Amino acid sequence: MTIAVRNIAPQFPQDPRTGLTLPLSKSLASQDLAKHRAVVAVELEVLAKKLDRFGWERDRGSAAHDRLMIDWMDALQDYPIEEIRAACRAHILKEPNRMPNEGHVVAQILEARRLKVAALPKPRDPEPERRLEITEEERARRAAVVASLGLKRIGGEA
Repeated sequence: MTIAVRNIAPQFPQDPRTGLTLPLSKSLASQDLAKHRAVVAVELEVLAKKLDRFGWERDRGSAAHDRLMIDWMDALQDYPIEEIRAACRAHILKEPNRMPNEGHVVAQILEARRLKVAALPKPRDPEPERRLEITEEERARRAAVVASLGLKRIGGEA
């Protein structure tokens, strides 16, 4: 069986220095943010079904279940879904028998971002300004210009 994977990752505003996506809660319209939060909730559902096969469905529709969903959406709403999925995968690979909470996922995202920024080329220190040496010829030319203006020195008065 072949599964076609479409990569239609939306383009979000990015930090020009690092290329990291800026917080989505600041850049998405309210309707788009609500859709994104719903996708984040689906990721929680997927993880819960993978790792907690018995308790998750039992609590569906309860206040506790709803609160879990809201906490996940609040904590992860600023990150693109690709980063959230990658963080969930990384956690599962690291601790395959343990359900991550939203803090684990955010920590994984931040670590991946830190590594991405650390891998960027370091900005070069600007070269120090090189001062040209003024030759005696140039000094004489400047003095002649100042004298022709009727001044004793540059910035001074006659």
